[in-house]
Amino acid sequence: MTFTPAMATIPLHSDHHVRLGLEAQLRQCWAMYSSLPTEANRYQVVRLERLLLSL
Repeated sequence: MTFTPAMATIPLHSDHHVRLGLEAQLRQCWAMYSSLPTEANRYQVVRLERLLLSL
């Protein structure tokens, strides 16, 4: 397959992969917060939720 300039305009959906990674981290942080509800764990949950909302 040869490279054409038109192919360079196809989006790579990198935000999708970032979102999937953040969602996985958020699930882990929620699990940690559920088992050990400290202020530090709550901070991580809130931080990740805000990052996801900003995408």
